[in-house]
Amino acid sequence: MSKFLISLTDIDLPLSSQKIANSDKFLKFLKSYFQENEKDSQPNSEFFHFYKADRLVDFIKRIVNKDPQTLESISNLSEQKKDDMINFIDSIYDYWRSLERYVFLDADKNNIKNKDFLHLFQEFASSIVSFYREIYETIINQEQTVYRILPSGGNAGIFLSKSHLSLPSSLSFLNEVKAMKCVVTHPPFIIRTKENKRRGTFFYQDRKVHPDNFDYKNAYAVIINIYDTRGVIYFTKEYLGFLVSLGNLFQLETLTDNVEHIDFAVLFGTQGIESDCYYYKEDGIYVGVLPKESHIDYFGYAKKMVLTLFNLVMIDRKLLPIHGAGIKIRRENKHKNFFILGDSGAGKSETIEAIRMLYNQDYQIDTIFDDMGTFHLIDGKVYATGTEIGAFVRLDDLDQGYSLRSADRAVFLNIEQENSRVVIPIEDFEMTYTHHPVDVFLLADNYTPSEDGIEFYDDLNIAMTDFILGRRVALNTTSESGLVSTFFANPFGPLQRKDEVKKYLPDYFKALNDNKVPIGKLYTRLSLDRKEGPYSGAKALIDLFEKI
Repeated sequence: MSKFLISLTDIDLPLSSQKIANSDKFLKFLKSYFQENEKDSQPNSEFFHFYKADRLVDFIKRIVNKDPQTLESISNLSEQKKDDMINFIDSIYDYWRSLERYVFLDADKNNIKNKDFLHLFQEFASSIVSFYREIYETIINQEQTVYRILPSGGNAGIFLSKSHLSLPSSLSFLNEVKAMKCVVTHPPFIIRTKENKRRGTFFYQDRKVHPDNFDYKNAYAVIINIYDTRGVIYFTKEYLGFLVSLGNLFQLETLTDNVEHIDFAVLFGTQGIESDCYYYKEDGIYVGVLPKESHIDYFGYAKKMVLTLFNLVMIDRKLLPIHGAGIKIRRENKHKNFFILGDSGAGKSETIEAIRMLYNQDYQIDTIFDDMGTFHLIDGKVYATGTEIGAFVRLDDLDQGYSLRSADRAVFLNIEQENSRVVIPIEDFEMTYTHHPVDVFLLADNYTPSEDGIEFYDDLNIAMTDFILGRRVALNTTSESGLVSTFFANPFGPLQRKDEVKKYLPDYFKALNDNKVPIGKLYTRLSLDRKEGPYSGAKALIDLFEKI
C-alpha cells in the first residue's frame, strides 16, 4: 500500500481518539502495516509479532478509553520495555506518514465553501496528531517536552464536485466522474513513481476509449484552462498524485453548473486498448490516451500529453507552438521580451538562472512561460502567450536551475533518484494569457563550444532551417542520447503536424524579420560544461538587452 484514501463526507469532525480507534479505516491501515513489514527485521519484533492488527486495535482502544488495568500494566513495564513499545508505535506512525494520504470531500453532499473544506482538512490532521500523542504520552506516563507539528493528516485534500462538460458521445460515461473543485496540500508532498523519465512522444490512432477501457468509478478529474481553452484530465486512483500536481502546473477551472465546452480530454489509466500513448479526435475534441502501464507511471506523460493536445488546437488555428522559455527582462523603465526555442536539456532554464545569479541586483526577470508557449501573428507583428502557471523542474540541477521560490508549495517526485523533479507554481494566469510582443527570438544550442554567447542570422532561410532542425545533445532528461534533431524542437504538436506547420511557419519568420526582431542562436554550452557553460549566454543576453 502506497496510497491511503479517506472520505470526510460521512465523518463527523473533530474525530476523537475513541472514534479513530473504532473505525474500520484504522483497522485496514494496521493490517496494511503488518503486511508490509512482516518480512522486515524488526528491532521491536516482540511487540510486532505479539500484537498483529486486531489485537493491537483492542490494546489501543483500552489506552484511549483509560482502562485502569491497561494503564497499570503499562506503568509496571521496565524502561526498556517502554522504549521498545514506543519504538513500535513510532514505526507505525512513520509508516502512516510515509504513505500518500488523500482526504476527500464531496461538495455536492456538503454545502460548504472551499475555505470551509480547508478548515476540515486541518481539523482532520489535528485529530490524527492528538490520537498519536495520547497513545505516546500514555506509554511514557508524562507530557512531552518537545512537540513537532508533523504533516500527519492528509498529504493532499481534494474537494470534489460534479462536472458539467460537453463530452464526445463515446465518453459520456465520464459524466459520473467527480472533478476537483479545489485542492489543499500539506508540504512536503512527495510522490514516487515507477519511472523517472518520459520516453517517446504521442501520435494519432483511430482507437476510441469505451467504458470497459477505463475504471471511471474509481477515477477523479481536474479541469484546467490554458490560454483560452478548456481541458479535462481523468486519473484512475493509482495516479492521484498527478491530479494534485496538475494543480501546481495549470490554472484550475472554477466549476459551474453550466454545460461547458471542452477542447481536449486526457484519460490516464486506460486498459485493454494499447500499451503505448496516443490521441484521437471525436466531435471536434482531441482525446489523449495514457495506459495503465508501469513504463508510463510518470508525471511527465500527463504534462506533455496535455500540452500536445493544446498545441494541436493552436495549430488548427494556424498559431505557432513554441517549445522553450519566454522571459521579460526589466531594468528601470525599460523591458524587453526574450523567447528561446529548445527541446529538453538544451539549456534554456539554466541560462535564465545564470542571468539571475549574475544580475539579480540590477535586473528583474519575469517568466512568461517555462516550457511551452504560443506565437500569434497579429497585424503583421508576432506576439507570445504562455501555457503553464508552474514549472516541472529537475532537482538534479538545482544549483544552476531555477531558484525555488515558494518551495513550501511544491510537489516533489522521486527525490532520491536521478532526474528527480519538483512541480512548483511560478506565475499567475494573467501572465500566460497576455499577448507579449516578441522582441528577440533565439535557438538554444547546447553543444557548440562557442563563448560568443549569441550569434545572429543574416540569412532568414538559414535561420528557419536551423530552427526547424532543432538540434541538441540529449542530457538524460528523456530516453534520447547523443546529438538529436526534432522538428522545430517540439515533439508535442508541430512534429505530428509538420506539413501544416511548414506552410505558415515562414509567415512568422518574415514578420519577425520585417519588424527587425533579432533572430539568433544562443550558445548555452550545457552539454560541455553544465556548471559554467550557460554564463556566457547569460552575459550576451544582458548585453543584447542594453543594445536594443
